[in-house]
Amino acid sequence: MSLPKLLHPSQLTPELASSVLESLQLACAAYNTKSKPKRDLHIREFSFVIEDGQTLLDIYVEPAPGHSGPSPFPPEQQALSLDECLPLHQFLLEDPSLAAFDDAIGVRVGSLGIEPPLKTLEHFLAARGHLLTLKTWTKRQGRDRFTMILDDVLNDNANPTLRLKEGTDAIDIPLSAIKFAQALLSQPKSAKANAHKGPKGPQRARPKA
Repeated sequence: MSLPKLLHPSQLTPELASSVLESLQLACAAYNTKSKPKRDLHIREFSFVIEDGQTLLDIYVEPAPGHSGPSPFPPEQQALSLDECLPLHQFLLEDPSLAAFDDAIGVRVGSLGIEPPLKTLEHFLAARGHLLTLKTWTKRQGRDRFTMILDDVLNDNANPTLRLKEGTDAIDIPLSAIKFAQALLSQPKSAKANAHKGPKGPQRARPKA
């Protein structure tokens, strides 16, 4: 599939984001085959951030086939070293999968860390009861950013919906409306005893010039 040139993250649509992620994952699979790293890698998600006026593409990587389980927080052995991330970073810079991004957009490849992005229904089911931060594709109730407890995942039809709560306030957001979501280690008091303990933050490859 030919992807249009992206100059800014605002140009992403849900369909285009899905195509870009698929393209990156196929490139990562090719990296595993050609470079034979000590562990096969999997790209879980990507997101845009703007730091000091520069747009950066953050690519979140984990050991294949990817973390799954009853907790949204991966075990410590899922963390990747900088030495594991750098070769994939270099491979992606030379691969056509990044051709959709303007050269002015920096690229960083890093471990998904201990506060992972959530993408699939299974990720969100594992994150019930945890604090999430998320961004929606369009504004809902006047805003497109939320930091709330994931109270439940309503999965009784073809379009799963997240029920988020903050005190007495609640909002239902379809999974398809979410642009980016991340589980946070900060927990409601009742859940703090079960919070995952681990090293801080992902290690990242340096942005491209």
